[in-house]
Amino acid sequence: MLYELRRVLLSTSFQLLLRQPQRWDSLVINRRKPHTYRIFTNFKDLRVCLHRFDKCDEHEAFRHPHPWPGAFRVMQGQYEMKLWLSKDRFDNEPQEVSTVIMKAGSSYEITNPLTWHSVVPYEETYTIMVNDNPWDKEIAHESVRTTKGKDLDSLSREDLEQHLSKFRDLMAEFYVKG
Repeated sequence: MLYELRRVLLSTSFQLLLRQPQRWDSLVINRRKPHTYRIFTNFKDLRVCLHRFDKCDEHEAFRHPHPWPGAFRVMQGQYEMKLWLSKDRFDNEPQEVSTVIMKAGSSYEITNPLTWHSVVPYEETYTIMVNDNPWDKEIAHESVRTTKGKDLDSLSREDLEQHLSKFRDLMAEFYVKG
């Protein structure tokens, strides 16, 4: 998935997409922490999400497995990420395996459906996530949760455009730094 993330970031098509607000949808995920402001779109065979995370405390961070393989890049800010691993898809008491500090410029991938993680932003933090199709139900963890059907708010058109503007600036820095 890291290869796919890099492919998106270096794509001229992605740069153009950042200038097309009508191609993006949004969600405000504020029923758990960290509060997350997500805009997302399909990009070729992937979904691309641009996140802004609000700061939260460690005890508030939502521990969760993902429903699909994904890769992530911290564009600005930093967070503590904890990783856990379940024994099988029914194990809801995963074992903690690592705690890392992800800073701007850091990237990682989650490619095992039994991996759980949580993020504790130390400050307002911006990330780009790409994800592939969901894992088959036979291998996805039973505790996978999605935002579908949760009746979450969306960003206003103005806020979505500001979000895109912020990511255009962050991507400009990325292209300069390489």
